[in-house]
Amino acid sequence: MMKKNTPVKWWLVSVATMVFLMVFIGGVTRLTDSGLSMVDWRPIMGVIPPLNEASWQKTFEAYQKYPEYKLINSTMTLEGFKKIFFWEWFHRLFGRLIGLAYFLPFVYFLVTKRLSKDQTRKYSIAFILGGSQGLLGWYMVKSGLVTNPDVSHFRLAAHLSLAFLIIAYIYWLILELDFNRKDELERNNTKTTIPLAFLFFLVLQIIYGAFVAGLDAGLTHNTFPKMGRSWIPQGLFEFSPYYINFLENPVSIQFVHRYLGYFVFVLGVFTAVKLFKTSSVQLSRSAIALVIALVLQVVLGVLTLVWYVPIWTASMHQLGACLLLLITTRTLFFSHRTALDIS
Repeated sequence: MMKKNTPVKWWLVSVATMVFLMVFIGGVTRLTDSGLSMVDWRPIMGVIPPLNEASWQKTFEAYQKYPEYKLINSTMTLEGFKKIFFWEWFHRLFGRLIGLAYFLPFVYFLVTKRLSKDQTRKYSIAFILGGSQGLLGWYMVKSGLVTNPDVSHFRLAAHLSLAFLIIAYIYWLILELDFNRKDELERNNTKTTIPLAFLFFLVLQIIYGAFVAGLDAGLTHNTFPKMGRSWIPQGLFEFSPYYINFLENPVSIQFVHRYLGYFVFVLGVFTAVKLFKTSSVQLSRSAIALVIALVLQVVLGVLTLVWYVPIWTASMHQLGACLLLLITTRTLFFSHRTALDIS
């Protein structure tokens, strides 16, 4: 391992940890219905919250002009508004902190020439992705400020998916720093087909998880293993044309998320078995981690469902999806490499 890269590595680890926490904060913001409490986007001045009662009243009056207050929260008091405002404000503030935590050390490492040309290019991509996430977040919020007091579940899925992409990309960069010497790695014949197939269906499941959150589909059937009294619930094809059901119908969305989850679990265990049979110590470790994460994710998913989507289990379920993606990223990194010396 190249010691000179240690500061760069810990910088990336710190940013990845912050993004992981951001996934949790974003989940809580969504689950507490706080996302539409800030009705404007001020990249600089938005850091400062209301500081006195007059400012709070003015901010609350601005919120009262929008559909969420008029259609859902018309009886909300100023004190109640302060609670939901906090989570959205903190969500945006933490996003800005992540940007600073990335940008300032990045500039320092550039100025001190600690980064190669290849690293500069790759780390610049990460910065662009982070900036795009901020813009996408506001684009998502805007969808709930027009007529329907709910953000678009498509935009929510895009926002969550980009967050997962960012943390997976940064983790890949960390792995490159940890295993960057040619005498530490060699190519082997391990096929990546199965891990890639698992990644595809995992990403699809994550997207459907965002659809479930965006449409509150987790509240339609809160029984397990059946949906109500049957395996295939009524109302699965209420919308027309039929394919729209799998994009818009909450019952169909939960149905897909459930049964796709079963498939992802089985495919994940199959993938882990294949990885464990390889000669790579790193892949064997990834296989064990994958099975543990899959079991925890299924348990959290079931508890979230039957307990009517409590905030803490739903938040942990979202973090579990992020953890699965990171393990899969690690698996793909090592699936065509064998670590010879990781000391």
